Amino acid sequence: MPLVRTAIISDLHLGAASGADLLRRRALRERLMPMLAGADRIVLLGDVLEMRDRPLAEVLAAARPFFEDLREAAPDSELVTVPG
Repeated sequence: MPLVRTAIISDLHLGAASGADLLRRRALRERLMPMLAGADRIVLLGDVLEMRDRPLAEVLAAARPFFEDLREAAPDSELVTVPG
């Protein structure tokens, strides 16, 4: 049976008006992304976007760099999102 490497990241709250969404910071993404390279599956476990504080367009704009970096770091990984 083949081994499947899965990375699980939870509660990102990307786009939070408070700025508490740490993966919006480039330096932290730069540390995380190499660890995701080679993952067969990446699971974003609940509360990926913080949609209570700001308009959706602003939340998506704030989250975009994370998803761009994720696509570059792990282009062949299956991405699973679980609502939270």
